[in-house]
Amino acid sequence: MRVLIVGEGKSGTTALMRSVATSLGNPVELFEPRTMTEDDLEPESLVVKKLVLNWQSRENALVERFDKRLLITRDPRDRLISHLLYDAYNRAPELSLQRRERWLKALQKKVDNPTKHSLTWLMGAWFRVSGVDLLSHYVRASDRGIAFERRNGKLFHTVSYEDYVTGSFGAINDYLGFAIEQGVVEGAESRVVRSKASGAWREWFTDADVNVFRPMTHRWLTEINGDPNDWELSSSPVLDPTTTVEYVRDLFARVPEPSPEDRKKIRKAAKKEQKRAIKKAQRTSDSLTDAETRSEPR
Repeated sequence: MRVLIVGEGKSGTTALMRSVATSLGNPVELFEPRTMTEDDLEPESLVVKKLVLNWQSRENALVERFDKRLLITRDPRDRLISHLLYDAYNRAPELSLQRRERWLKALQKKVDNPTKHSLTWLMGAWFRVSGVDLLSHYVRASDRGIAFERRNGKLFHTVSYEDYVTGSFGAINDYLGFAIEQGVVEGAESRVVRSKASGAWREWFTDADVNVFRPMTHRWLTEINGDPNDWELSSSPVLDPTTTVEYVRDLFARVPEPSPEDRKKIRKAAKKEQKRAIKKAQRTSDSLTDAETRSEPR
């Protein structure tokens, strides 16, 4: 059996892949290929995990070659928080020890007083440390998810991250034709595991954050999965240091501090990749706008 798993980063794709692969026995595994070709689909027992970020239009023709196709979605507000924390690992090669400490101190301030410091403030602190604009990332990821769902959604069985982490496997098992259990992520991949929970955004967001994110999240919640009117926050938010400051500290410890020369090379490559991603996101946004225009009554 060939199984394709697609989702955004930090949406549970790795855990779901482990679940499916474990149940299948010993399939060939293709982990986040930048491109997917006919040759990749030769094994009869195969699990492919592909990120929406790297999905290419020519791969649409390959989708129906898979026996089962899973699209996993996660509330973008929760995914944003996971992305913000995990990005420490992605950017660590570019960061000096001093910059890493600055980020840990900013996180600690948020943990110590969740209502005083907004998530938007924390994202600003990360931008000053790393140069990464996660607000733009958030918008682009939402657009990507909507575009992928519109083009390919009917070919996939949609799995919500929220169902997966609570062990609600009934619908997934019925679709696959075999039972799965929560995947155990080990080895180098274990760095992606953090809270294995949902709804944490209610602890992280402040009223100011709701004003910022509500307009840009409305379409995703309406079209993909969620209630666009549900923005209720925790009245007494608590952030666990284990899944915040200590988690990020562990991620930093996995990546040695680079030399100044290496940091320059890495940042140059990162900027080039960022420009490529922005151009791709603009094409996605334009296609969404065109589709909406065509669907408007004349």
